[in-house]
This record gives sequence, C-alpha cells and structure tokens, in this order.
Amino acid sequence: MRPVVAIVGRPNVGKSTLFNRLIRQRKAVVDDRPGVTRDRVYGDCSWAGFDFILIDTGGFIPRSQEMIPSLVTQQAELAIDQADVVMLVLDSKVGVQTVDEEIASLLKKAHKKSIVVANKADSEKDIPNTTEFYNLGLGEVFPIASESGRQVGDMLDQLVGLLPENFEEDIPHDAINIAIIGRPNVGKSSLFNIIVGENRQIVSNIPGTTRDSVDSLVEIDGRKYNFIDTAGLRRKTHYADVIEYYSSLRSIKAIERADIVLVLIDTEDGVKMGDIKVAVEAEQMGRGIIFVANKWDLVKAVEQQTFVRELYEKAQTLRFVPVVFTSAITGRGIEKILPAVNHVSRETQKRIGTSELNSFIEEAYKERHPPARRGKFIKFYYVTQAESKPPTFIFFCNFPKSIEPSYERFLENKLRSTFGFDGVPLRFRFRSRGHS
Repeated sequence: MRPVVAIVGRPNVGKSTLFNRLIRQRKAVVDDRPGVTRDRVYGDCSWAGFDFILIDTGGFIPRSQEMIPSLVTQQAELAIDQADVVMLVLDSKVGVQTVDEEIASLLKKAHKKSIVVANKADSEKDIPNTTEFYNLGLGEVFPIASESGRQVGDMLDQLVGLLPENFEEDIPHDAINIAIIGRPNVGKSSLFNIIVGENRQIVSNIPGTTRDSVDSLVEIDGRKYNFIDTAGLRRKTHYADVIEYYSSLRSIKAIERADIVLVLIDTEDGVKMGDIKVAVEAEQMGRGIIFVANKWDLVKAVEQQTFVRELYEKAQTLRFVPVVFTSAITGRGIEKILPAVNHVSRETQKRIGTSELNSFIEEAYKERHPPARRGKFIKFYYVTQAESKPPTFIFFCNFPKSIEPSYERFLENKLRSTFGFDGVPLRFRFRSRGHS
C-alpha cells in the first residue's frame, strides 16, 4: 500500500499548480479565482524510487458559514486525518495569514508529519520573505516556485524522507481482497455482517495500513476472502456533512488494496452521482467491480430490469459491471454476492491467446473499418494481451495515434461480447509495429 500525501492550504496559494507539476499532468483545475478546486483530486507520484498517492484539496476556510467553503474545509480536514504526510502550501508573496496559523495549529494537534512549502518564491530575493513561516512551529520551510519548478526537487527529497515504510501485509496469496464501498447509510456494515454470518469463521483480524485499520480474513466454503478495513465499515464518520465522503481517502485506500470492489447502492434512495463516482474510481484503478443494489425489499413497483437500465443510463462507461440485488436486513440475494465475486475474480485473471485475438481483430476490422485520417487507412497487424489485473491489450497498427475514441469503444464492446470480462476494466494500448 502506497503512502498518501495531502496538499492543503488556504485558497489561491498554488496548490493545484504544484499538484499538476508533481504528477506531471494537468489533472487539477488551475484558476486565479479562489476556491476553484472543490473536490479532492488524486494522482500517482514518484520521486527518488518512492511511490505515493498525492491528493489535492480545495482551499481551507475555517468556520465558514457558506455551504461550499464549509464542505471544502471539511474535505481538507478529512484529508489531513487520513494522510500519512501533509504538505502545507503558503504564499511567500503575502506572508503568514490567520488561516495559515489555524491550519498549522490543526496539524500540530493531529500530530501529523508535515512539510511547509513557501510557494511563489520565484527567485533568491523572495527567500527572505519566507523566514516568518518558521513561526508556525512546523519545522523547516522550503521556498519553491511551483509554476517554474524552482527548488521543487529539494522539497521532494525532504518529503520522501518523511514517508512511512511500506510493509508486507500478512494476507494469504490465494485470498480475494474485497472492498465494500458506498455512500453513508447504504448498509455497508450490515452487508459485511450478513455475508460473514454467525456460523462462519473469521480467521483473523489483520492490522491494515493505518493505525486504526483492521481487515477481516474470512474462510467461506473453503475459499478465503479478505474484507478490507472492516473497522472503517463500523465507524461512523464525524464528517457527516461532507457530500464527497464516499470517495474519502479511506475509500481510495481500500479500493487500491482490493481485487474486487462492491459498490453499494441504496435502491430506495435511487442511483446517485456519488454511486457512479466511486465506481469510476475503482474502474480507473483497474479493479473488478460489482454493483450491489441494496434495500431492494423496500422498493415497490419497479422491476429489476428497469432499475438496471436506469443505472446504466447514468453510468454509460460501466455497462460491463454486473448488478446483484440484495437486502442486508432480510438476507435476500446475499447468497449471490460471493459467486459473483468469484466470477469477477476469475475474469480479472483471464488471458486470451494471441491467435484468438488476431482472429478477433480480423472479424472486428471486417465489421467496421477504423475511419481514415488524412486519406490514410489504418491497418492492424496483430494484437496481444500484455497483462491481466486489469487485462491489458496492445494493438499494433500503422497509425496508432489516429485511433479515435469511438473506434476504441467499438473494439472494447466487440472484445467483451466475444470473450466476456464481466465486471473487469480493460486497458487498450495502440502502438506501431516497430514499437516494443
């Protein structure tokens, strides 16, 4: 499990600019207007052989009575609570502000490892302006310029030295790691309890990657299942008003460690964008996914096919995800969950031979040619599966950069109809024949 670094600070100090530089892509929204970044944004970061998750947060505005700033602040607090190291970003042009002092106080009370970043120090003459930041009592201050990258490397050298060491978790290699994810009050803990049941043995409680994380290794019908962070399932969040709680760092950590993600939906409440968002997070991380439509016993006059159709209409890119209908209270449909987990687990590990894939691409090419670009026709030479978990396919062709997204979607749909891959994200790579 990779450690997590959270970037926090008041609005308009350059957090998103720094985030984009560190992950080497333009993912966070950058704007001169304060408060543009509202949701947390996650990215992968590497430095000097260390890999970690970087999280960008919205501007921290303590005690705000306005709805959006208040939610942004609570999300920043949640990031601080869950992160291993916190990067406090300040504006060297304006000096210490009251909000900076309040954030520093919060970090000290939380006993968090932290690093102070004095941003917008564009030249040597700006460095004297950063000395007052030492008064915050958080240790060494690193003057940088995230826009140009000045001194960012020195700051990262210090940062990686604060990261906790990764450790090997004592989980059997043949266990399926399952994360139960969903919005508050959809029945996550009830579902876990009824899956395990009183007559089934919890083999062990395994300390997880954070001090208060506990996994539950369960053996059911001769197979081992590791339910990730079951302590988090039982714990009520004190960030009850945070709309994006379901994609909190705790959920992201659980998804990253999982093989299969159960996305719970409160069917009585209907499909919400939060349900889709957390499933998309799992898809982007390449995890197997199952929608669990919970509380179905409370839904009246709606057929399952109708619900599934409405779900897929809201989640157009997730039509490959199977749906299991359950009631964690009555136990209805619970017996279908583990067979679905086993099936999706097998699908994540499925490998297709190159000869079969070449027959597939020939049929796909006959059915629908990729559109020509600038009078040049695209020709496929061969296809191979490079890896599984998630299944990754490399298509060798003459003009790989000319493959349009619509044709890639056609290939994915065709491949799924031919080989299955239920509940499994697929990765496609297009390369020239001479590219290895």
